[in-house]
Amino acid sequence: MTRSRHERTVPAGRWAGRRTAGRRRALTLLELLLALGLMTLVSLLLFTFYDQVLRTREVAKKVVSSGYLARTVAHQIADEIRSANGFIQGKPGITGKDRMISIQTVVLPDKKVFKRLSIEDKPPPAECDIREVSYYLAYDQDNEDYEYSDGTTAMAPLGLVRREIRTLNQTALIEKDEKSVRLDLVSPELKYIRFRYYDGVDWVDRWDIGLQPEGSLGNSLPQAVEITVGYSEIPPPEEEEEDEEQESELLPSIPEPFSRDTYSIMVRLPQADTFMGSRLMRAQKITRSQASSGSGSNSGGR
Repeated sequence: MTRSRHERTVPAGRWAGRRTAGRRRALTLLELLLALGLMTLVSLLLFTFYDQVLRTREVAKKVVSSGYLARTVAHQIADEIRSANGFIQGKPGITGKDRMISIQTVVLPDKKVFKRLSIEDKPPPAECDIREVSYYLAYDQDNEDYEYSDGTTAMAPLGLVRREIRTLNQTALIEKDEKSVRLDLVSPELKYIRFRYYDGVDWVDRWDIGLQPEGSLGNSLPQAVEITVGYSEIPPPEEEEEDEEQESELLPSIPEPFSRDTYSIMVRLPQADTFMGSRLMRAQKITRSQASSGSGSNSGGR
């Protein structure tokens, strides 16, 4: 059999080399395990990174929302303190302790009062423009076995409460009637509150000048009020005796320590006496209390 001159004779060894070079070498078990381990490590690192980002985002969101809530509530209380009236006969403009405050404030009439009426329409009832507003922490009297972080066992906290008496100087208050008294749970999350009062020289934890005889002689408002709200739970205050109250009048108030869980704001009362009249009233009250306690001890010694 004759071959064409165009056909070339290729040695068998060269054909075998071409077939061997065209094949792909399979992965070994060790290489497969290393590849799977590397993919698992990379996936774990990516998952850890995204999980950390999401956790940081949630923490930042919680901090921002909690700070916004505390700031909003503190400024709401501050606005009502700024509108306190110190010249209501028989009603002090501001009274309070470190855990509660009572404000005699003035409000604007409702919009329906300014609505135009025809001759046949019945006019709306008169509204009192002076309100008594109180802020304090409420506690659950049915749960007295609540344990606080300091180990104290007392009533469980419910949150910050706002109480508004809409009609003053009435013989009886109807607690369930919103036209008479309105009780609102401002925030169940805020379970810490503290007030401090500035008389022009010292910060004190108690302000009740208007309840004394000298309080009716002039402007008994403090020069400023410091408001602190927070999320740390505190047990209800213990009842103080009269002697302890008099001693607390003589001691200056300790400043509020810094905490990330609290928000503080200082409110200046522009309608307070610029000549520090409340400072003089407080000094007269302390002097009278000391004189009465001293006379009582002398009479007891006789």
